Amino acid sequence: MSIFYNHDSNHIQIMVSLSDKREKYLPMNKTKLSRDLKLLLSLFAFRDVSDLFLGTFFVSFIMHSATNEIVAISGYRLFQYAATCAGFFLIANWCKRYNKVTVFALNLVPKIALLLSIVLLETKAVQYVIPLGILYGLCEALYCLPVNAMIGEKVHADAMGNFFGTKMAIKYVVKLVVPVVLGFFIDLGSYEQVAAVLLGLTVIEFLMVCGMRGAKHKSNSPIDFIGFGRCMLRFPIIRQMFAMEVLRGFGNGLLGTVITMYTVYMFHTDLNLGILTTVFAVFAILTARLFGRWGKGQYYPHFLTVSALIMMGAMAWFVVDTTPLAFIGYNFAYSTAFVIIDQINSVCTFNLSKSRCVTANHKIEYFVFRDFALFIGRWVGFVGLMYVGVFGGYQWLRYYLILITVAMVLVGVIAAKISKGLRGR
Repeated sequence: MSIFYNHDSNHIQIMVSLSDKREKYLPMNKTKLSRDLKLLLSLFAFRDVSDLFLGTFFVSFIMHSATNEIVAISGYRLFQYAATCAGFFLIANWCKRYNKVTVFALNLVPKIALLLSIVLLETKAVQYVIPLGILYGLCEALYCLPVNAMIGEKVHADAMGNFFGTKMAIKYVVKLVVPVVLGFFIDLGSYEQVAAVLLGLTVIEFLMVCGMRGAKHKSNSPIDFIGFGRCMLRFPIIRQMFAMEVLRGFGNGLLGTVITMYTVYMFHTDLNLGILTTVFAVFAILTARLFGRWGKGQYYPHFLTVSALIMMGAMAWFVVDTTPLAFIGYNFAYSTAFVIIDQINSVCTFNLSKSRCVTANHKIEYFVFRDFALFIGRWVGFVGLMYVGVFGGYQWLRYYLILITVAMVLVGVIAAKISKGLRGR
């Protein structure tokens, strides 16, 4: 057993010399996705469908119904993220000490409550955006923290790029097919009818969760944020990750919402929203899958540099010439360059969780801190968006888009540093 836990080079040589066949087999096994990971990727697809409805199309519903849509959307998102952050701290002990799959299954409870509320409230739902945002946030917490822990545990570092490439491709395949369908049925029927259909899909999700094996690592120790704080002090790379996630929360958290708002504002109907979302999903699918398959870690800084330049160029065009054509150009940059930045960011974040900087007993604390950093960025971003809604409207919103884009460019700069720092750890 000492062979597996001792990093002494003599022990490593003994393990390798046991069998030439074993040496050849290990690299193949590292990059292979297990049955549980394939099941998890399938669950991501179901989640992406509900997120499209509860995010993109529910934001559109608020815009059509609220007096000041920017303020209403900001309130919905602010309370969603506050509930998510609080939920992470509340369930951290469960994730650390108990079966993560069981905690993951609990996310269906607030999700069912949220969809049922939309069905029952109908058009009055816009009057309850704060409690609905809280329900969505609790659902996010019970989903994201156990999923992050399972990914960090089940995906080998060598397979991380392929895993996130597949995950992102699935996400954008859903965005390719589902938005037009949702937009069509919402325009023909109502949000409540679509919410009722999604309620039925949660049954399938529950059955799929039941088929997952429990995560291997459990701890009898309570949550130790002080101990993880010492890790942050010891390793600057963890502090860099924290700064990167704050900026990512500000930029990534806002960008999708702002693009949805501008799409509805410029193109008016949910069907048009669905069509445009679908068109740009094609570019995102190709980018995510090709980059996940062929993008090598040593070239990440070069990819990040090119992606940052594309984002800045598209942003400058849209700010100078706020027209549908310029907005389509920005969307193209969002579905290609932004996808690469976000994908590299995810790979770096999860590979850092598997490095010697984070002990096996502090992985849950790592992901709680990481999501707390996202929360800080998201809250700052949506408070700013609310201010824009009260005092400036859409005229100011395009200038706010400059700050959002710059934040994502800085995410790319820090991700390049972290990528270099992770080599050899």
